[in-house]
Amino acid sequence: MDIVQVIDELEREFVNSKNFLWSKKTLVNLEKCAALIAELKANLPEAIQEANYIISKKEQILNNASSQARKLQAEAEFRAEQLVTSSEIFRRSEQEANELIESAQQKCAELYAVTRENIDKMLSAVEQSISQDLQMVKTNRKELESTLRKLQVEDNLKKNQK
Repeated sequence: MDIVQVIDELEREFVNSKNFLWSKKTLVNLEKCAALIAELKANLPEAIQEANYIISKKEQILNNASSQARKLQAEAEFRAEQLVTSSEIFRRSEQEANELIESAQQKCAELYAVTRENIDKMLSAVEQSISQDLQMVKTNRKELESTLRKLQVEDNLKKNQK
């Protein structure tokens, strides 16, 4: 019998005891009560051991839970730090990429301006050369025309002299 059952049995013995006539005193089976008390004493250390075992298990479970909680917290903090570091690396990489793009665009604009200026200089030189050549052609045409007129005049004079 467990300790609670023994206590219940002892209680029943007292409740079911017989009263003496015209008295508040009761007749209890002392042998039965003594046996129940002896059984209580025998079971009491076992009950105390069970309680102590339960308490130690509770403490062990609480310690394990606390240890796991600390480990989870440390892991979460480590992971959070990794995420922060990763996002910082990403932010720096993105910033460097933007700076490289801006630098490339600026160099492109500079190269475009220099190229445009060089092409303009080349076209100006070609235009100047063509203009000189055109002037030379015009001069040559005038000279040719003048020479042709002279020849025609001479031809006419020779024809008229004949």
